[in-house]
Amino acid sequence: MEVQKPDEKDIKEPLKEFNDNPYDPGKTKPEDIMRIFFVNNVPIIPVSSKSGLLVGILRKEDLVSELSDIERVRQQNTDQFISKLTRKVTLDDLLPYVAKTKEFTVINIFGEVQGRWSRLDLLEAAEKNSKRKLSETEIEKQREEQVLEWIIYLILEHIPRALYALNQNGKTIFFNSNFEELYLQVMKAEIDIDFIEKSLNNPDKNDFFYRHKNEEMYFYNKDMDFYYEKVPLMNKDEKLGFLIFCDKLNAMPSSLVPADDSLKDKPLQEKLEFLERMILVETLNDCNCDHSEVCRKLNISKQFLLKKIKKYDINY
Repeated sequence: MEVQKPDEKDIKEPLKEFNDNPYDPGKTKPEDIMRIFFVNNVPIIPVSSKSGLLVGILRKEDLVSELSDIERVRQQNTDQFISKLTRKVTLDDLLPYVAKTKEFTVINIFGEVQGRWSRLDLLEAAEKNSKRKLSETEIEKQREEQVLEWIIYLILEHIPRALYALNQNGKTIFFNSNFEELYLQVMKAEIDIDFIEKSLNNPDKNDFFYRHKNEEMYFYNKDMDFYYEKVPLMNKDEKLGFLIFCDKLNAMPSSLVPADDSLKDKPLQEKLEFLERMILVETLNDCNCDHSEVCRKLNISKQFLLKKIKKYDINY
């Protein structure tokens, strides 16, 4: 019997085994990740999985430190390098970064750019991670604690007015795109957070106005040439900082007048009470509502302070 030889096309090649990752390490190198930081001017780079989940973040300072030993870095594949430096993060960890950065470039563990995430995208990705790890009870507790922060970030993206927010220490929490546009129009420059913080926290740079009908107070910033409303940012009974709603000077309500002019024809007692209330409100704001500090600054007793707060119905 003649044995038929198999056709060459029917002969299957043996399966190949890969000792290394089949991803071509020459396509993206560890040094290329540093270029992403400089090109996009971002403090962190989110790292996502194939399914789009947040694996963690790369910090610029960690990358700089690792790249200082270039010989050691060259012995690693890009995925090993990124996996080693990727940090797990919580929502609280991300807040300082999203406060100052509007958009982030996202990569996978091979260093390939996957697209761009807004700050809300990044926060949502971090929240999904926390939900996978926490029990239902813990999730509910965390949700209650962070609900105000989420409301603020929704306002940040959708409110039609220019919005800036400061914490109790006068440091930036966030600002929206409308504020960026207003700042650019007035200052003819990109956002300078240090400058804005110093300007908004300097009493000499901020005049205040008064609408006598409803006793509302408004402010005018001399450096940035806009007026604003300053609203306490409260969580239950705790003040977290201030929401500052800004508008161009020419949009200032016509019914506003400088606080000193609004009392021009008032009796002396009413003028004194207005000034006393104004001083108390301003000092409470400056001292972050610390009664002991207010009493020290004004050289008054705590009993006297509480009496005046009640008399003038001061809410803070």
